Amino acid sequence: MATTKRNVERRKNKRYKAKEGAYAAISPHSRRLGQIIDISMGGLSFKYIDNNDETEEKPERSIFLSSLGYYVGELPFKTIEDYEITNYPSFSSMKLRKRRVKFTELSFKQLFDLDFYLRNNVIEPIEENQA
Repeated sequence: MATTKRNVERRKNKRYKAKEGAYAAISPHSRRLGQIIDISMGGLSFKYIDNNDETEEKPERSIFLSSLGYYVGELPFKTIEDYEITNYPSFSSMKLRKRRVKFTELSFKQLFDLDFYLRNNVIEPIEENQA
């Protein structure tokens, strides 16, 4: 008897592809800054260059979003996944990583600012069956 796998979408919020020029930065002590891949009211994923800085063991408390004319600051988050992108063509020795984060304990103002950011910095919804 053959078994079939089903992809179950567990996200509560619809994800959107980010516009070119949308960036995320982790703070206060991290140097992780990168381009947002997709974003929702629940979290985002972004890619960044791995700077191999092992001294960065300080706590990462918040994430900042930025694009041309838009900014959202100090969003608390939890890292869901962080891994090296191995199928990315590269002509240098720099390693590219992808981080997925979940927003946590957002205030009403942060939710409002995040909603406004999304309304102005996304291209299209991502279908549930896309990775």
